[in-house]
Amino acid sequence: MGRMNVVEPPRRKKRAHDANKPKRSTSAYFYFMASCREQAARAGTQITKVTEFTKECSARWRNFTPLEKKPFEEKAALDKARYDREMAQYKGKDMVDPNKPKRPQTSYFLFLAEFRKMMQGKLDHKDILRKAGEQWRNMTDEQKKPFEIKSQEEAKKYEIAMAEYRKRQGGVVMLDGGPEEKRTKIEDGVVGYGEDVEEEELDDEEDEEGDEDDDE
Repeated sequence: MGRMNVVEPPRRKKRAHDANKPKRSTSAYFYFMASCREQAARAGTQITKVTEFTKECSARWRNFTPLEKKPFEEKAALDKARYDREMAQYKGKDMVDPNKPKRPQTSYFLFLAEFRKMMQGKLDHKDILRKAGEQWRNMTDEQKKPFEIKSQEEAKKYEIAMAEYRKRQGGVVMLDGGPEEKRTKIEDGVVGYGEDVEEEELDDEEDEEGDEDDDE
């Protein structure tokens, strides 16, 4: 009999280490383990049997009350926030800062909000957007004026709020979907700041032509 050819399974390729990738967040348990090692070092205790030492620390952790675990959980929560923030930057995404003032709505979006309330229950979502766009295009400058005045007032309030926000941030502003001065194209060629919720609806409106051409 000839020799059997033994086929070795392919070796898994090691992933190249990315030095720029943020360090993973540390769990509450690992913060506690680090504390155990620090306590042992301060007491002059040499850890000769790592497995036994780890088992002892794990048993202590399991018997901890929620109050005893709290300091480590708080540290872990802070580190998780750090990791999420750094990962968002690493992936090229922008974190949304809940404390950042909301962008002011444009005159069209203010009109759209009012129009939606009037048409609620009478038309479906896409028809509301289509009809609103048609009505806005046919409105005179005088009819649009109240919405434009309100939009300007909101823009002034936004600039004041942003100035205060920048001071609190020490001049560093966390973006929420692009450069701070990024503007949104809206109905009838009007350009201005868009509210987050309204931008989603705007996307629907802009996609309507595509929906009619293909059934997507």
